[in-house]
Amino acid sequence: MKLTTIVIAALAAAAVEAKQVTPRPYTTIPKWCAHPGQGCYMMKRSADASWEVKRSAEALAEAMAQNFPTEVPKWCAHPGQGCAKAKRAAVAADEVQRTADELAEAMAALDSHVDE
Repeated sequence: MKLTTIVIAALAAAAVEAKQVTPRPYTTIPKWCAHPGQGCYMMKRSADASWEVKRSAEALAEAMAQNFPTEVPKWCAHPGQGCAKAKRAAVAADEVQRTADELAEAMAALDSHVDE
């Protein structure tokens, strides 16, 4: 009985320690990739491309946030000012960031689905 308790406690501790380690996204290869005829190279290529897209989208969103103000300046009501362009650029940067986040979530869901 004592031995069983010690073994169960050791296994539980090992499971907790193993659970805390998380792999870097898109680095695990599914087990079935070694089988002939499987399209693993496509998954690897799309995972690499999606990571690059997310990284560049985040950089673009940060640059847009730094270069354009979040509130509308007082002179925007005057005729001939370029406020519409700044507003459109801010909306476009938000759209790029949102799309990059959705892409990352979709790839993470696909990755977790493949690992199962």
